[in-house]
Amino acid sequence: MDNKKLNITVSIDGIPLSLTVANAEEEKIYRDAASLSQARIQKLRAIYKDNVPNDKYYYVMAMLNTAVESVRISNRNDTSPFLEMMEDLEKEIDQHFKK
Repeated sequence: MDNKKLNITVSIDGIPLSLTVANAEEEKIYRDAASLSQARIQKLRAIYKDNVPNDKYYYVMAMLNTAVESVRISNRNDTSPFLEMMEDLEKEIDQHFKK
């Protein structure tokens, strides 16, 4: 396995960011994240136009939106693996008592 890291540069709002990533899969994640960030900044600029004191507000709002989304996702309870396990256990119990 090749453990060679990749040096990449992504750009958000004309600001180049040099990064080191572990592999091509991680590179894609960073590039997709940069594209998402750029799209959020552009959307916020379109919505708020001249209603903010400076460009930093767009960056901070985009960062806050991303953080809120992350918190919402982490707060979700995915109970499907638990429910599947319970179904399997119920089947085993039913089979045991049918004997």
